[in-house]
Amino acid sequence: MTSEASTEARSTGSTLGPDFTSGSGPWLYTEDGTAWFDGTAGSGAATLGHQHPDVIAAVTAQAGRLAHTGCKLGSDARRRLIGRIGALSPYAEPAVLPTTTGAEAVESALKIARAATGHRAVVGFRYGFHGKTAGALGLTWRAEFKTYSGFANDDGRAPVVIAELPDPREPGAGGAAGFAAGLSAALDAADRRGGTAAVILEPVQVTEGVLDVAPELLDEIARQAHSRGALLILDEIYTGLGRAGRLFTAELMTEKPDLTLLGKTLGNGFPVGAVVGERAVVDALPPGVQTSTFSGHPVSCAAAEAVLDVVVREDLAGRAQQLGKRLRADLDALAARHPWMRAVRTTGALAAFDCVRDGRPVPELARAVTGNALRGRLLLFGGGPEGASVKIVPPALLDDDGYRFLIDTLGTAVAEAARNGGLI
Repeated sequence: MTSEASTEARSTGSTLGPDFTSGSGPWLYTEDGTAWFDGTAGSGAATLGHQHPDVIAAVTAQAGRLAHTGCKLGSDARRRLIGRIGALSPYAEPAVLPTTTGAEAVESALKIARAATGHRAVVGFRYGFHGKTAGALGLTWRAEFKTYSGFANDDGRAPVVIAELPDPREPGAGGAAGFAAGLSAALDAADRRGGTAAVILEPVQVTEGVLDVAPELLDEIARQAHSRGALLILDEIYTGLGRAGRLFTAELMTEKPDLTLLGKTLGNGFPVGAVVGERAVVDALPPGVQTSTFSGHPVSCAAAEAVLDVVVREDLAGRAQQLGKRLRADLDALAARHPWMRAVRTTGALAAFDCVRDGRPVPELARAVTGNALRGRLLLFGGGPEGASVKIVPPALLDDDGYRFLIDTLGTAVAEAARNGGLI
């Protein structure tokens, strides 16, 4: 007889920590009631914390009325959510294309860009992560994710060009002029591959270690994209709606992105995403080209509407900024005691640091920190370009008790890693 635990495919079956049966705020609980602090915020989605009462109440009420319609039938929940997203967005005459997942939002945005411009090629950036479906994978940095998903144009030339971004962990490296020249060369290459339909990037590359893109670089990217007749797509699936300390990164820019992608925080644990932009751009995609059975799902839309109420009422962006400042101060103090903790970085309720010894990234140290944290019932992800980063992504609505547990347990995990690694 096959055991229950062994039946899930290994591609998805690798999980962190035990199986959880309930949650509340930053805490997840096992069947015996043991509490674990979720420093991953459910892969960045539970920005309001687990089981936020307003969201659960909205979901419960909607499920009792209408759970599903399919994408070709409307619902009041879908209509209300689309109106709310449009009203909050930075666009004058917005249109919203609902999706079920973030990767689906990426795929939809690429279709919109190709329809709006008549061009084919797309420029992405080193260390980018946009999902694991076929089109999104072409823009995702890690080669190991692409082994079984590669596609090419009919002429054999891939329609994706990857450009370089300055690494924020290395201040002063490259320079603005060098970046502008490299981006221009990438756009030239894309123009030769069917014209540039879009430039797409995350304003903070969270998956690869909370690598922030400076506003002046975002403006340069927007200027160059628009000069080629290409759209600028900001993938705010991880960063949007307050997580990074602002509702939309467009607030920091002099030129708006043409399309903004939302997810994660939007559902606070329920599967929902969206593409939003000016109607003249979004509606370039003909009717019926982008639909899916569960897009605009009434229960997820009800959850998302409740999330947006909380985001505005609680000033989630301001709360995330304050949390980020507190995290930065405490992580800097911890790094002062452990100099191998390098390149501490925070953007809103997103934080990370690298583990470096003798000028060299040490993935084993990062794994030691996250492993020690796990033993202290603190759930953290590692990662980064060299595998030597530790990421801290708690809920943005975090009380003092939860915060103290996070910082104290992380401090213990770091000290144990240093002691066992012969660094103290």
